[in-house]
Amino acid sequence: MADNEDFGLKDLTAEMIKTVRNETRAGTIDCRDALIESKGDTDKAIEILKEKGIGTPKKVWT
Repeated sequence: MADNEDFGLKDLTAEMIKTVRNETRAGTIDCRDALIESKGDTDKAIEILKEKGIGTPKKVWT
């Protein structure tokens, strides 16, 4: 993985996007943007999407 300051599109993997999509059911682009914002942290990306109200989770946000 790249240095967190330099994290970008080139550092994302399909598996990372798939993980976030499976949890949030958000669109691919939304997942990608959240992963870039979170510097590749899938849990933080899910939280970002939750805060923005993007996607429909497998279970209702709590």
